[in-house]
Amino acid sequence: MDVDKNGQVDFFSEISEYQITAREFFSATLLEYLEKNFGWDRVLISYFDTEGKFLSWTNWTGQLVNHKKHPYRNFVEEDEIKQQVFQEALRDHLTYFNVVPRLYKSTDVLGVEDYEKTSYVRFIEKNFDQRYSVTMAFGINAYIQVVFFKNAQQGDFTEKEIEDLKGIYVYLANSYKNFKKYEQSKIIQKIQNEIILSGEKAYLITDDFTHVMNYSQAAIDCLSHILGPSIAEQISSTEPCSWLPFLLGDENQNCSKLVRTRIVQNYIFKIYTYDRTYSNGIIDRYHWITISKKDQEKSSKSLDNTLPLTNTEFKVAELLYKGLTYKDIAEKMVISYHTVKKHVQNIYSKCKVNSRYELSQLFDNKE
Repeated sequence: MDVDKNGQVDFFSEISEYQITAREFFSATLLEYLEKNFGWDRVLISYFDTEGKFLSWTNWTGQLVNHKKHPYRNFVEEDEIKQQVFQEALRDHLTYFNVVPRLYKSTDVLGVEDYEKTSYVRFIEKNFDQRYSVTMAFGINAYIQVVFFKNAQQGDFTEKEIEDLKGIYVYLANSYKNFKKYEQSKIIQKIQNEIILSGEKAYLITDDFTHVMNYSQAAIDCLSHILGPSIAEQISSTEPCSWLPFLLGDENQNCSKLVRTRIVQNYIFKIYTYDRTYSNGIIDRYHWITISKKDQEKSSKSLDNTLPLTNTEFKVAELLYKGLTYKDIAEKMVISYHTVKKHVQNIYSKCKVNSRYELSQLFDNKE
């Protein structure tokens, strides 16, 4: 489709503002921008998890989450284009840092000769009244796919349209990368605040693709004893960290409710999980990992309540001592997060301490 330069400039300006304020980048708002500035009024955004499981889609009629009668549910295993997109994303370790165009023209993937007879054509004609498509792949393992359609009357995508779509891809990919960086900075700050409140000194913050997003020097010192002095050179926010999968171990969707513990040599690693959920069904998972020496690990036996605390405050103090986060304490005691914070302030004041670490030392001395 022909696009004037003014339309492109308007699109770039709108996306620049959108990437800062949006809660979800690939949304109906993005579809509106594509239609208004480029004339693409038949675009579908499909969402998957990182293992390729279909979650939902959004198009010009709105969002439709996966359910037993979803039209894509029975077709997903036959979707050869989606399968190729996913397999190549796995092969290339695709993440939201990629800005190199990844376009899949339906007639190239399925072949021109028998294209009209394929189940893919029957599916998009039945559900969208369209005949041809170009799919763009974004995000971890291509968990976001943006599909541009043309109907039978319009004909297949021309070379010029493919070049135009490559330009759109590059700008979307760069904008999405900036959006993720901005979003991640807010999430990491939130996690750091939780860590600071806990009094922990040695910590790592990672995303679900084994990038180390933040860390303390105390953590590097601990890891150097285990993995050698070159460990700092192996930590990156843009390249996967080879030893993190071993440390994180196996996990499932319930991990966000648990604090997992792993012991490596003489160090104890406590692994906490933070899930960022979206309306389209995608879950971006982050971890923060605290590190302490094994001989510093606290006893799990019950503590005598000899401190000047109420029964509720003492229960909160015990859970702090055992390493639970404010959020976990709130869920365990069925109280609000802000109530937990108020109890902790009272505990610190009554016990004349300023951090979880000082409170733990006080408990250790009591024992």
